[in-house]
Amino acid sequence: MNAARVLAAAAVALACAAQSPATAPEPVPPATPAPARLTGEQILARAKRVFRAHMRPPFVEYTLVRRDKHNGMPDFDNSYSLKIWCRNADRSALTRRAWNGVAYGSLQNITVAFDEYVDPGPPTADIFERALFAPRTPEFALPQPSESPLPVIGGVTVNTDYDYRVTGAHREGAVWHLSLAPKRDPDRNRLDDLWVDATTFELVRMRVRDHLYLEFTSQSLEDEFDARFTMLDGIPVLQSIHGRTSGDQFETDYTYKDVVFPPSLPDWYFEPKTYGLHRNEAPG
Repeated sequence: MNAARVLAAAAVALACAAQSPATAPEPVPPATPAPARLTGEQILARAKRVFRAHMRPPFVEYTLVRRDKHNGMPDFDNSYSLKIWCRNADRSALTRRAWNGVAYGSLQNITVAFDEYVDPGPPTADIFERALFAPRTPEFALPQPSESPLPVIGGVTVNTDYDYRVTGAHREGAVWHLSLAPKRDPDRNRLDDLWVDATTFELVRMRVRDHLYLEFTSQSLEDEFDARFTMLDGIPVLQSIHGRTSGDQFETDYTYKDVVFPPSLPDWYFEPKTYGLHRNEAPG
């Protein structure tokens, strides 16, 4: 091919290129906005809703294992196991001492609660209920609200909690850690910390202020509870509590074992005046 033909072919190629439309650049997809970070108040409100969305069973049966230490040494006098049959509506419970999972001895009736002379419970307790930490009131007293509902403004629920202020919200692996301070009535609003699953908002752990009541002196000591939860039949229940007083003078471990939800229990379980008539029917 001579030089003239080469130049002609080049000219034709350039002319074709000039007439061909330029390839349009690929469109850039719009950036996906980052999800808004939840506030501590929103996490607390959601955790409350999730916790209370679980239907509490009418009855719970469980074994409570208590192990005490005094100045680091085992306290065998205050270590024991109880079998407990509790009615959740009023936390009335039949209790008996237990050994190797078998109940024995006398029948006793108690009202299970936190911050009382009885062992804490039941494992199905609504830990956001203010009345859970309140002394029982006389029958003639005016009823007190058991909880503070979230305010509703114009049909929209506002994430404001009347009882607690969130002073810190930190992500710790798969959970949110919320630090709380009572807005009012610190003797009833006793939660200090909550750990909440970051995906499901189920309660995983809590730290709560309680008291250790000394039986013979009627003295009470500030007792910090570190409680762990587990899911059982789709319901969050207490699994264990580690209690410690200042300087670890007293330490108490509570373990909730063999937790079941019977569909019914005999009425006499919650009528202590009739216990003498049912000695031969005592549950084991």
